Amino acid sequence: MSATKVYRTGNSGTGIEYDNNWRVLDLGSGHNPHPRADVLVDKFLLDDPTVSGRSGRDVKIPAGKTFIVGDVNALPFKDKTFNFIVCSHVAEHIEDVDDFCREMIRVSEAGYIETPSKFAEVLRHPPYHIWYVSAKKHLLKFEAIPPGYPLKWFGKAFFSFYFYKSVQLDGKDVFQWAYGVPLPFDKVFLFTSRLIRRIWLRAKPITYTRFFWKDNFEWLIVKKDS
Repeated sequence: MSATKVYRTGNSGTGIEYDNNWRVLDLGSGHNPHPRADVLVDKFLLDDPTVSGRSGRDVKIPAGKTFIVGDVNALPFKDKTFNFIVCSHVAEHIEDVDDFCREMIRVSEAGYIETPSKFAEVLRHPPYHIWYVSAKKHLLKFEAIPPGYPLKWFGKAFFSFYFYKSVQLDGKDVFQWAYGVPLPFDKVFLFTSRLIRRIWLRAKPITYTRFFWKDNFEWLIVKKDS
């Protein structure tokens, strides 16, 4: 009988049990590759937040891992190469959803997809995300996000607080104070930002879409003109 181990997975830190004999792919590994993954795939080696949508940090490649520069819509692997695929905070960026979903199903037997929830996107919408992603049983739903902040000035303020003094503000439509305010207000803003992030993580049932699949899954695309 194969041994297993639980690993924290995705930005949410969801505990997932991995079989020690599995061959695991991290799709869109970026600066925070999954420790259990055998193979890492990312489209960008260097980070340009306006293109990649990452956090301003370059790709990290731990020793002993195989890293491949590749496109999630045309993966360079044979059918069912992997037992499990991790795809964390990638799906909300994808332009060609059909090819993206087909490729994951083609190369892996099972997997885990994580994105911000629709609630999270409405409240704190990074402008480089193009889909609200939600899940119900075996269905992954993609709804096109209109341009701008869905909650207008409030969403802009929340985004500015959440990423206060972070590299993720670069090139974004945020309030000027998000880049830093004088003391003693700076300490208050930093405390507020950290508090929001802690609450965000604890509220993961409503702030993250977490989708497990095995063998196959269905998806639905709802565009602006539908």
